[in-house]
Amino acid sequence: MLVLCYGIQKSGSTLAFELVKGVLQTAGFEQSFLRNERFKNGSPIPDSARNYVEQITREKIEALIAEIGPTRKIAVKTHGSFPDRLFPWLEELQVRRELQVIVSWRDPRDICLSLLDAGERSRRIKAGAFTELRTLDDAAAYVGKRIASYRKWAALKDALHLDYDTVAFAPDDAIAVIETIFEVESDRTNAKRHAFEDADTRKNKALRDRHLTEMTALQKLDLETTFRHFLEESRDNTWPRKFREKLLSRLG
Repeated sequence: MLVLCYGIQKSGSTLAFELVKGVLQTAGFEQSFLRNERFKNGSPIPDSARNYVEQITREKIEALIAEIGPTRKIAVKTHGSFPDRLFPWLEELQVRRELQVIVSWRDPRDICLSLLDAGERSRRIKAGAFTELRTLDDAAAYVGKRIASYRKWAALKDALHLDYDTVAFAPDDAIAVIETIFEVESDRTNAKRHAFEDADTRKNKALRDRHLTEMTALQKLDLETTFRHFLEESRDNTWPRKFREKLLSRLG
């Protein structure tokens, strides 16, 4: 089974991915390295590189599933999107238990703050991503461009949703749902040790609801307005079903 872990950048998706890896690893499923598409053109792949794929294609998913085979469960991380036409096919793969999609969610206002932290750090060390993000407006535009992709992943039937607050601050609850969906029993202590101590999760401040204390009143109002529909939608547990129905109807 291919375990595909998606999230908007700086949404806690790496932490969720590493927690999933820890659960699977301690449940007896070795997390073999398959590929990391960040390293291209013959550049060396470090031993610490995690499984990672970029834009999703049918050929890429089929190759990963074939490589993993029916007896293994291996987690692969992505921030990429996929064409609408693949939506029914991805659902079919999940029904056949060849694929399990896991989707990370975090308040977009907190994602913006985390993106700015990452950008500042990258500029300071003159390396890394997000160097172009200097203001909340920059970060909000960056997140806004990725919400459509998030909606598609999250609307897939049988996708597992993991929110940042649960993964980061109540990991045993997150582990419980991960164990349930994979029908496994893990070593929770070692799974958490992997995710929170051993793995490089690129964490910034590791705080919840940062926007409540780190933004001015005007900034809060601006981002509440910018993300109003997305925030309202996220409070409605029925939105993935509604989005899915609209998408499938549009595909015919």
